[in-house]
Amino acid sequence: MKNSKKFILVAASMSAGKSSVINALIGKELLPTGNEATTAKVARIIVTADTESGVNAYCHSGSVVETSNILCTEKIRLWNQSDKIASIDIAVPLSGRILPSMLAGYTLIDTPGANNSMDVRHKEQFINAVKSYPASPVLFVLNATQLGTNDDAEIIRTIREINPKQSVIFALNKVDELDEEKGETAKHYVALARKYLEGFGYNNAKIIPLMAQPALIAKKLLNNVELRRAEQNILRAELARFRESPFHFNSAAAGVPQVLKKNVRRRLVNIAKGKIPAMSKEELYAFVDYTGLNTVNALIMGAA
Repeated sequence: MKNSKKFILVAASMSAGKSSVINALIGKELLPTGNEATTAKVARIIVTADTESGVNAYCHSGSVVETSNILCTEKIRLWNQSDKIASIDIAVPLSGRILPSMLAGYTLIDTPGANNSMDVRHKEQFINAVKSYPASPVLFVLNATQLGTNDDAEIIRTIREINPKQSVIFALNKVDELDEEKGETAKHYVALARKYLEGFGYNNAKIIPLMAQPALIAKKLLNNVELRRAEQNILRAELARFRESPFHFNSAAAGVPQVLKKNVRRRLVNIAKGKIPAMSKEELYAFVDYTGLNTVNALIMGAA
């Protein structure tokens, strides 16, 4: 299995939605998701232009113990739970997709939560991953509904202690779950996150409001994947909010280069003018921009 030379580490505490963010970035429901700790091993997701998919599982000595040509979420879940397996390589091909991932040639390093008190090996694996890729950027996923937890603080401190100069980009995920009628706006929570991160030495941190789950749903529909009823309901509700205020999340992002924000805003202008047919491909492309996913994608690619 051929590795790329561009690596991006993905880190988060439990329930931040790290697996959902990775799934959205690659445009495929691949990694298991849930409120429990779903990442127990270091997984290298290799986004490739090759036509063949593949999954390899390695033991603690580095030897391949299992392999498969089928990308199966349940198999990855089982390997995650096996004490015999230390790490997993997943090759994700882009062939046959209408909306391919922009991350072709990149490898996402999915790290286990360093804060899992049930298994100290998770922290050891996380530390080893950070030490192994000192020049690679970290995409740190924060949970907008649980901001400023001790678990986040422990992981952030670990990164700072090992590689204080390592580039870190923060995705403030689950902003779609904030109650804006109660004043829980994305802009307010980005400001809270910014102040929180300043306490760890991240001044002018890059913080992008993100809706990973709706973004993945839109990308699935663009790739002609049939949506479940619950997914249809989520997409319908978020598209309604999007049509009312297409610039909402883009204007809330912090530390993002103005040229990048302006490029996204330019692509959203036609939505604001009501010129795009509802549920058209053009609207869905613009909606993915609105979710913050493309901004996250552009920042991590630029830093790798």
